[in-house]
Amino acid sequence: MQMYKGLPIITNKLSEEEQRGIPHHLLGNIGLDESPWSVVEFKREASRIISEIRSRGKLPIVVGGTTYYLDGLLFNDRLVKAEPQPDTEVLTREELETKFPILREPADVMLAKLREVDPIMADRWHPNDDRKIRNSLEIYYTTGRRASDIYAEQRKRRESKCTRPDKEAPQSPWNVLLFWLYAEREPLNARLDNRVEKMVQNGLLDEVAGLHDWYQSKLASGESVDRTRGIVQSIGFWQFEPYLRMLREFPEASEVAQLKKAGIEDMKTATRRYAKYQVRWITMKTLVSLQQDKLLDKLYLLDGTDVETWPTEVAAKGVTLTKKFLAGESLPRPVALSQIAQDVLTQKVERSNRQATPCNKTCSLCSKTFLTEQGWEGHIKSNRHAQKARQAKRSALVSHDPRERAMVATNMGDTEMSAQDPGGP
Repeated sequence: MQMYKGLPIITNKLSEEEQRGIPHHLLGNIGLDESPWSVVEFKREASRIISEIRSRGKLPIVVGGTTYYLDGLLFNDRLVKAEPQPDTEVLTREELETKFPILREPADVMLAKLREVDPIMADRWHPNDDRKIRNSLEIYYTTGRRASDIYAEQRKRRESKCTRPDKEAPQSPWNVLLFWLYAEREPLNARLDNRVEKMVQNGLLDEVAGLHDWYQSKLASGESVDRTRGIVQSIGFWQFEPYLRMLREFPEASEVAQLKKAGIEDMKTATRRYAKYQVRWITMKTLVSLQQDKLLDKLYLLDGTDVETWPTEVAAKGVTLTKKFLAGESLPRPVALSQIAQDVLTQKVERSNRQATPCNKTCSLCSKTFLTEQGWEGHIKSNRHAQKARQAKRSALVSHDPRERAMVATNMGDTEMSAQDPGGP
């Protein structure tokens, strides 16, 4: 999100003062009217910049964010590049959608087509995940090959590399030192909530209103805006849309203040959810890639839970490790850095090695579909599902419709168990 021009608050962009005179690349280089970048485009441009920095004898530092993009940069054979066959024309995304209008259809329509041309990928994606469904179709239309076949080939190559002796182990295209800035959930959530409050104080709502005007002008001119790509995905945009609509149409209505408060709370919730998702991605994707490329010993977890100890636990340890790395000195084992590093890394690596059990289950109470048993089990034990179960049970008890009471009673099963379980993610 920080690659888009303007919008410094909603993207939490570094100010010039915070940059401290250090050149920062790819900040604010994509206009709102330009086509959003894919991870392939990011990798190509980031790789060019990194090579240019190294040619000057300087050290490139890649900073997250979005771990999906970082993984695409760090590891070979992790992306399915939608490169056309030699005898086919190169199309932009807009041209591709014009040639294949189904790419503009809702998720269920695209999924039906994907099930026809690539049933393996169709079974892999959630029915509502229109971005991934569309991406699989784009690969098929652009390359003339099924994405599932390309993924299978990549997996076979990785597996063959992993059976080599250590001296022939596959390598990342870069010689890397990786830092995972970790914080335990409760303190992190409190910091994230405070950050949202500060963003509101610094003018977030004015910025969101301007972005909303740009979005509405696009729609008014007959242009389509892909809600799954680009700056409109930013946390803080859709959460305030009901507030902005009410403010424009009925500025004196009492609901305006309520919708503003609800938007702030929704933004906090979405931010916390994204932070949780980032950890899950690192666990299930990044750690797997690091193990496959024999790079797990280059990942150091720095404990940023307590801001007061940041100078010693994060800054000082990070600087010491970097100096050793650049000097070619031996580095300590990542699990020896701290107790929390040992606990978290051990737990996450163990979890990343578990094989997911495929399934296709839908929770009728929460209207959510799950494609793995692990996801299903986590859901039925979650606090959110338990709350839905209690609401459904209360509704059934007061209902005068015997069919509703019978339906809820029939569907309690796992629901009843989860309602009694105080745990869950």
